[in-house]
Amino acid sequence: MTYLILNIIFLIPILAIAAWAYWTRSQLLPSRRAIGITLIVLLLATAVFDNVLIAAGIVDYNPDLILGIRLALAPIEDFAYTVGACILLPSLWALVPGRAPNQESSSSPAPHPGESGGG
Repeated sequence: MTYLILNIIFLIPILAIAAWAYWTRSQLLPSRRAIGITLIVLLLATAVFDNVLIAAGIVDYNPDLILGIRLALAPIEDFAYTVGACILLPSLWALVPGRAPNQESSSSPAPHPGESGGG
């Protein structure tokens, strides 16, 4: 089994969970901008650390099982895990029971602990 096939096997359920979260709890998902910034930061970190691990000889990839596209030493397939995590984790967080948005007055902030909230 190639790494591409393995990535597809894991990304299909991740995308299904993300779609479910989007359709049922989209108001609880972070903004696309926040997810995008997180994805960029994590992809950069993945690029650095994967290349260090490969250069140090800790991790290696069978050339017959990768597409052959690399960012320095890291095969492109290795970045799918980062993309999957950036999609899956916010989706699961939105789907956690009991995280329904407060339907009361969303324009007024909640009182701080120790305050009565009244006037």
